[in-house]
Amino acid sequence: MLALPLFNDEAIYLVRAQRFPAELQFTIHDGKFIHELLLAILVGLPWDPLLAGRLFSVICGLLTIVALWTGGRIIGNEASGIAAGLFYVCSPLAAVHDRLAIPDAMLGCLAGFVLAASLRFGSMPHPQRRDAAGVGALIALAGLVKLPGLFLFAIPVLAALLLPATRAERRRRAGLLRTTLIIALIALAALAPFNYGGAESRKVGALDLAQQIGRFSSNLALAGEWLALTLPLPLALLALFGLRAATTRRHVALLLITGGLLHLVFAALGSVIYPRYFLPAWPSLLLAAGISAAELRHERAIMRRIGLALLAATIAWGGYFTVEYARHPARAPLAAIDRRQYIEAWTAGYGLPELYATLRAEAAQAGPMTLVSPVHERVVHIGPMIYLSDDPLIQHTTVDLRDPDAAAQLSALAVHRNIYLALDADEVQAFDIERRFPDLVHIQAWHNPYSTMTLHLYATRKNGQHPERAPTLRR
Repeated sequence: MLALPLFNDEAIYLVRAQRFPAELQFTIHDGKFIHELLLAILVGLPWDPLLAGRLFSVICGLLTIVALWTGGRIIGNEASGIAAGLFYVCSPLAAVHDRLAIPDAMLGCLAGFVLAASLRFGSMPHPQRRDAAGVGALIALAGLVKLPGLFLFAIPVLAALLLPATRAERRRRAGLLRTTLIIALIALAALAPFNYGGAESRKVGALDLAQQIGRFSSNLALAGEWLALTLPLPLALLALFGLRAATTRRHVALLLITGGLLHLVFAALGSVIYPRYFLPAWPSLLLAAGISAAELRHERAIMRRIGLALLAATIAWGGYFTVEYARHPARAPLAAIDRRQYIEAWTAGYGLPELYATLRAEAAQAGPMTLVSPVHERVVHIGPMIYLSDDPLIQHTTVDLRDPDAAAQLSALAVHRNIYLALDADEVQAFDIERRFPDLVHIQAWHNPYSTMTLHLYATRKNGQHPERAPTLRR
């Protein structure tokens, strides 16, 4: 559960949850209202906030398995839902992102239930307006968890177009989709005056169409690479088996088109994409693979052997990844961008527990302190806000270290209390700390064991007294 250190995005959500509703405007602007609301409840429990947030994501992962099983039951093939749940458990993408306190696991869970409800809506003989409204309510909930949840509206649209056997049935469902869309948009429309999800516009490259056309091919290549690594590729091939049988072809085609379309949408719109963004597409792909796996018993002997080999390769790969990740995350075959985010870059909180302990010890020994952070959000600053907020000897404040008079601001603060700054190596260089802030003394540093990233602690005592230097680095 705690194999990875605190990740920068987790830190942002957790500190806002601790302060909820004081920073509600940022929660609304980020477009992740329900996730942060639930986190606010969880971090109030007497647990480690990070553990509580990650346990919540694990619960969302378990509910995704329930959603896949439900989808299998709805199409009359319970074994396919069970197989899809097994594939989810073996999925490297889920192994990583269902154990992080970020909203993507919850959005993937809701995508599973939207899929199940859409399969029911597209398959039932006489759908009613309340059925369409139920799908819309789930999509609205997904949009309140994370704004891109609105893209899940594609699932009931495709179900209405591809599942009914006659044109009249398709036309009737198309009419009911108006209700689905209205319900899906009501809650978001109510929050629109508060700029709900406005921060997501920074991730939408389609606003610059010419540039995004050039970016689309690289995004698509990345999506394909991540799909082959995390689905993994043998399972993607197994999913195609379901297209062979007339009894399963319609459902498998719907599921593959849905999963593929969601990948295309995120690749087409995103200026920046990460593997976790594609979690909402996975329930569709996994259920398609589950149907194919459940139908292997009806295949000819040679095709059954090929299918079983693909199945064995999938389980072996998932098992290997999960074991390696649990034992030593840095040795797991992560996607390069995930390795950088979660392990190597400034976004990975290696060294933070040691930093917390050092700050508490300094406060106990030298007296009350003010921990100064720059105005921007990085994990080295947010982590202490989460874990040291209960220490009466430690106050937190911000100073824009880019300001020409930042050194004077720190000196003014040091008149009354000891001043400490925790910075990562990139910030030390960017702010030119050693030259611009000569009164600061380097106290200690902690290396990331898997990269060149380092956390540094600087201090100046009240009334200009200097603390002792600690020239060695803690690893």
